[in-house]
Parts: sequence; C-alpha cells; structure tokens
Amino acid sequence: MIRGTLYFILLSILFLSCHKDTTPETPKGCGFINYRYYRGAKDTLGELSNKYIVVAFDTTYSETDIRKFISASKDFDQQYRYTLYSSKVAALRFNTPKTCEEITAIIFNLEKNAIVEFAHYAMKTNKCQSMVMQPLGNLCVDSYSNYFYVKVINENKLSDLYRLITETNTELVYQDTYMKQWFVLKANKQSKGDALHMANYFYESKLFASADPELNFKFPVE
Repeated sequence: MIRGTLYFILLSILFLSCHKDTTPETPKGCGFINYRYYRGAKDTLGELSNKYIVVAFDTTYSETDIRKFISASKDFDQQYRYTLYSSKVAALRFNTPKTCEEITAIIFNLEKNAIVEFAHYAMKTNKCQSMVMQPLGNLCVDSYSNYFYVKVINENKLSDLYRLITETNTELVYQDTYMKQWFVLKANKQSKGDALHMANYFYESKLFASADPELNFKFPVE
C-alpha cells in the first residue's frame, strides 16, 4: 500500500513538472528606451510621458469594437476625448500618472488582446506642429510605429539580415526598389522587442550600415 502511494506521488510530481505553466509573466522592470542610433551615435528621443500611451488596433476590427475595448479598460481616463485615426491608432490618457514600470506592464497586458496590434510608449515633446509646420494642438506626444528600416552593407549578401530576422521573429516587408541596400522590416507582438528596440538591436549587431525606427508618430493630446 505504501509503495503504491509513493508511486502515485512520484507520477503526480512527474506529470506536474512536464506541464508547467508557460504563460509569460508580467514584466516588473522598465522597458522604455529613449534613444536611437544616428550616424553611429546615440540620439536621445525624449522623456517618457507618464500620462499617455499610443495604441494601434487591428484594422479588421470596427471603430465600435475598438471604442468598446478602450471603455472597458480601468487604466484609461474615460472622460478623455481621444481621436481614433483612420489607421486605427490613438494616443490614450491614463486615469492617473504611471511609472515606467507600470506602463511596461500595461503594454504587456494590452498586447495579449487580439484587437491590439501594438502598444508603445509616448514621449514628451515641445514641438506640436506638423511636418509642414502647421500647429496640431497645445500639447503633443511623440511615439514610433511598428516598422523600422535596415541598411545592409552589401545588397547581394543578405544572410546576416535573414538570420537576424529569424532570431528576432521580425518580418521582412520589402526591399526598397531604388535604394537596394535599404529594407523595411516590421516588429510584431511575437518579436524580441518593439520596433525601436529592434532597430537598435540590428544596429548594435554591427552587421549593418544603419538601422532606423519609424519616428514620424506625433499626436496632439491637448
């Protein structure tokens, strides 16, 4: 009887050890970086905004579905009148100012949802004009998209590019038709990091001439 009981316990332990929960844990640190590489040096992008976040939604979802999702979140200021752009992206205001660690956890939890394509940190800026210097509002935040650009050293030798794409689980979107050394890549929710992290990662590998995030995300928030 004792042997049978011990055998059952050992089997139970073995079963549990083979079926560990592989669900990623909510990150506890700060995942924000405020620089990119420009002409071989770190270029500071801006201070983290503790009031806003930029969220892009899957374009297959309707505006009604997206607004319903936002209204159900306890993290957002439900009195804030945000703009949902035609590309299904919005700068949203938190209900209370958040620490970097809290924003990192919020991004992680938002991206668990199929409706969310990506969620990115927002950065403070003193510039609130369009590219043609038209005023956008009283206050803007900057952010970045999920695309980044990589310039290879030799367009006929692409093994390093393909290897890092596989390693980081990023996507090759296309090669520039006229500037053959440039490739457009995309970070997704399964990638090793967001597009800003990935652009820096590719550049820091020292395998490429340049790697740049797409930074033309500016949102009027007030």
